[in-house]
Amino acid sequence: MNRSFALLSSAALLAAAVTAQCPQGTTAGLVKWSSGSSYASTFVVDDEGITNPPVALGFSFPMPGVTANLDQMWVNSNGEIYLSDSTAGLTQPAGGASFGVDSVAEMRGPAAGSPRVVCCGDDQQGSIAVGATWSVTIDQSVAGQATVTWIDMRRFANTTGDRFSFQATLFSSGAVQYNYGSTIPGDVRYVGISIGNNEGVGPSQDLTTLPTSLATESILFEAFTAATWDLAGQSVLITPDFTPGVETYTVAAVTPYVAPTCASNTNYGVGCHSFSYDPTNLFELFLDIPAAKAALDGNALQFTLTPNGYIANWLPGVAGALYVAPSLTATVVANADDTTTNFTPVGSYPIPGGVAPSWTISSNGILTAGATGNQGTGFTPTLAATATATGLAFYGAWTDHNPAETGSGKVKWEEVGGTLYVTFDGVEHRGGTPTLAPSTFQFQVSPVGDVTVLWTSYSISNATNDVLVGCTLAGAGATPVSRTLSTSTPYTLDSTASPITLTPMTLSAAPRPVINPSTNVTYTAGNLPEFIPSSGVYISTMFLSVNPLPGGFPLTGILTTVPGCNAWILSLDLDLGGQVTFAPTATWNFTFDNVNFAPGNNIAAQAVALFDPAFPLGNGEAGGFLFSNGVLSNVQAQ
Repeated sequence: MNRSFALLSSAALLAAAVTAQCPQGTTAGLVKWSSGSSYASTFVVDDEGITNPPVALGFSFPMPGVTANLDQMWVNSNGEIYLSDSTAGLTQPAGGASFGVDSVAEMRGPAAGSPRVVCCGDDQQGSIAVGATWSVTIDQSVAGQATVTWIDMRRFANTTGDRFSFQATLFSSGAVQYNYGSTIPGDVRYVGISIGNNEGVGPSQDLTTLPTSLATESILFEAFTAATWDLAGQSVLITPDFTPGVETYTVAAVTPYVAPTCASNTNYGVGCHSFSYDPTNLFELFLDIPAAKAALDGNALQFTLTPNGYIANWLPGVAGALYVAPSLTATVVANADDTTTNFTPVGSYPIPGGVAPSWTISSNGILTAGATGNQGTGFTPTLAATATATGLAFYGAWTDHNPAETGSGKVKWEEVGGTLYVTFDGVEHRGGTPTLAPSTFQFQVSPVGDVTVLWTSYSISNATNDVLVGCTLAGAGATPVSRTLSTSTPYTLDSTASPITLTPMTLSAAPRPVINPSTNVTYTAGNLPEFIPSSGVYISTMFLSVNPLPGGFPLTGILTTVPGCNAWILSLDLDLGGQVTFAPTATWNFTFDNVNFAPGNNIAAQAVALFDPAFPLGNGEAGGFLFSNGVLSNVQAQ
């Protein structure tokens, strides 16, 4: 048996132990780096990055023609590994490539350039495909080998869904093995191995023909194009020959490689609640006239005056009963297209902080308390536009009305029994079909300052104009969000209150549940609510289930009082125990092993937080429970 064959046999035995192409070991510790700017690089780390400091190998990696003790490596984000002798004191590779090895010169390396193992030399970065989780890991758990795995990569700047993985294993024999996922697309890239130092002049060779490098040239590679890439789904084993006067590399085998299913923790569903409260406004933006009609017809929105604002309530089905038709003596106002009219009623109507001596009505559906109307003559509603409005205003239906259109009704105001009525009495909407498609809606301002907006018959136009409905208190503020009025009330508008943002409760798990032989997985819940406001105490628990429920089951009316909370598991098979913490997070540990679990088992998890129902949350939740998203742990051997 010659020396080369002996090495091949040894490497083949070791290759059988190479771990699967799954994230494994520990993170490679990449930082920003490029050959041109070193560690001062401004590139994103998944685009141009390298390990820092270098990783100590558990063995000396031999290369034919190299006398140095190659006992450390740098892993590059672009699919390359650089080697060096730790006694040389290098702080980075000598002559490393930027943007991936894409030339013969970079494959050979400059004079004194570092040896290099090029698994997939290409300009690439982390995938942005749905579900992708980019990582570069190093595993040295098996004696005599070091495995580097690049997970969820894409060609540089690709936006069409690239998501591929590959892996390189260095053996203490000097052999290397490359495993390629089946989804790697063709591209200009290099694959091979080189001792660096401007080694050799050998040509690119087709690796699938099992070539050998030229005598005494310790460099073997193939330069690929998109048309010639043929290693997707393949495993390539390259072995060295250290015989003096030979000192070559040979591709010993190219065989099909099927990446196994990887153990994983996958989040699904969403926790509750996602909620933001802006105390200065309440709006719903409808994207066309038919959507507005479906939501508004027959309903009313009432604003009950408080010292600093209003309490808003949606009143379904009452518009017909509350509507007061304008009398023949009602004053006609704002009847030109895109116009405003200021008027002064006899009564004095309270508003937050005082009274409104006059009001301004816009022909496009806005009633403002003051001499200047919000939005002026604007007819294109946007939420952003209301943020800069300065007057207290009620938006009955801000859109492109046109009371001057032939056949249109008029905008009118009058006072009856101490109440101010402003009525859009069959006012036309501009555009759309049918030609005559009037709207009737009304503002009612009571003697005590309560304001009711009601819609008896909104336009049947098919126009695609937006419609904005709601209220803003006086003063400029942040751009509001659109809320569904029918489910968002009661809602408090208060000029002295602070905004509130509730972030949904979350649950995550790490590391992956690998049963080779076992892994301790930590589940972490976040954004927990305080049990009692300002107590600093948080109470939660977490359940495991063999029955995941990806579609979710709504818990509204069962364990919660508002929509948006779901059960993401179908059974409560194991309670990991209650936690009392003093921060809005909690953790639980659970061991997956090959005694109680088998590859392919799916275990779902969901966390639950408790709060005292005597203290409702900012969105009105008074059920006493919040729920996280679900986590599905898929158990595998890798």
